[in-house]
Amino acid sequence: MNKLTWKVAACLWTGGLAAATGTTLAQSAPQKKAAESMSAFCQSGPAEYPEGVAGTHPSFKFNICWWLEDAGIEATTFDEVAKSLPPHASPFQPAWQSTFSKPALAHAELARLAEDRGDKKMASAEYKKAAFYHRMNRLPKRSPALDLQATEKAHAAIGKPLQRVTFKTGGKEFIGYYRAPVTRMFSSVKPPVVVILGGLDNFKTEMIRHSDHFVARGIATFIVENPDTGENQLSFRPEAHVMFDAIADHIKSRTELDASRVAIYGWSMGGYLATLGGLRNDLYKAIVNIGGPSDTSFGQAHCKVAPAWIIAPYALFGNMDPRSATRQAVCTYYEEFQLSRQLKAPTPAQLRKPILMVNGVHEDLVARDEPASLAALGLNVTQLIYGSDGHTAELNMKDHLDFSAAWLLRQLGPQK
Repeated sequence: MNKLTWKVAACLWTGGLAAATGTTLAQSAPQKKAAESMSAFCQSGPAEYPEGVAGTHPSFKFNICWWLEDAGIEATTFDEVAKSLPPHASPFQPAWQSTFSKPALAHAELARLAEDRGDKKMASAEYKKAAFYHRMNRLPKRSPALDLQATEKAHAAIGKPLQRVTFKTGGKEFIGYYRAPVTRMFSSVKPPVVVILGGLDNFKTEMIRHSDHFVARGIATFIVENPDTGENQLSFRPEAHVMFDAIADHIKSRTELDASRVAIYGWSMGGYLATLGGLRNDLYKAIVNIGGPSDTSFGQAHCKVAPAWIIAPYALFGNMDPRSATRQAVCTYYEEFQLSRQLKAPTPAQLRKPILMVNGVHEDLVARDEPASLAALGLNVTQLIYGSDGHTAELNMKDHLDFSAAWLLRQLGPQK
């Protein structure tokens, strides 16, 4: 990360973005309700507490509750660890790094001791906890080496290693995880495949729970990261959809997979690139977009009213300085991302391809009329909308993961 990016990213994570940027990106939004603790927030979710947890940046209202659940850590335990943080601390401050490094190292040592005595289950559980606390020290546009190592050790300890696969396109590479479903011995059935893509800054380690739901249904998965995130060297631009061409070529080369039954599943911002890439490549027979921007969200009307704290990361991933970039500059830059501009005249095959769009009624990040805007383009859209839920319908995640898996299996059909 160069010096400018480091300073800009530090600004993003301080929780004082509106003050730092003055009238450039946005005026401060009216105060909304924040939870007093992570345990209170995780019980009610973003729809009840749109500002997340008091004293933390609003971006932390996403993901952490499911990180805790996956790691086997109680939200009350997190609150005890985090109570020593200074108000509005950021991962760039020594106090933050120290606060979360201590439990990460402690759990890693417990994992090592468990391995020494042959307790693989305990070792795996402790590595997952270590990975969570390492992930709390994440930095924008930086590869999460410690999180990756601990997560991979957690799965290897119980005999379920995450197979690393390197893809290359345009002289750059990105690394994903391949996971195969358990098949019956001597079975000749080849599993279908789902390519899983997380949000703008979701690491592939965070998307393993999504993979679990598909693998349990007999579907093989490849988990990859968005460009400019984790181990993906590509730049976040619409043309980065070619990464799905590289993945498609790899899938076709693996004789144990059914390359006639392949789909894409994208989460949040990953829903955008998954939709564009899935429509552009004929190998992908169906697309799931969970709360992702697609068309209206990149238009001027929505961009001008979107929360400042999300416009700032948009600026960073657009290689702009959030401290000086105007909101208008960011909005103009992202207009090019609109699917209506990228596709222009959809082909008959693209119009027929089934797209499932999932979200919550209280969405506050992307435009709520995205399904309607894609339907207006003539695309084949099915909606699943949850009341009393917000962005990506996280409170109903298990339900819509199950629904998505069943829906995809219906679209892909049986092995031919």
